[in-house]
Amino acid sequence: MKTVKEPTVQTGGDVVLQEIWRIKDELSAARGHNVHRLFADACERQKRSGHPVVNLQTKRRKA
Repeated sequence: MKTVKEPTVQTGGDVVLQEIWRIKDELSAARGHNVHRLFADACERQKRSGHPVVNLQTKRRKA
């Protein structure tokens, strides 16, 4: 079972931002801080999610 650390409040810090950074660091560490593995894993999770994906690279039609 995984233990969850309680966010620590630092002077001038935002608790939500601190939690996001903690999760980001955890995800990165689990993949050896390798950006290619992190990206590949994110793409795989996106495929499995079943949610529609927006492709911002597609050209928009002129109105």
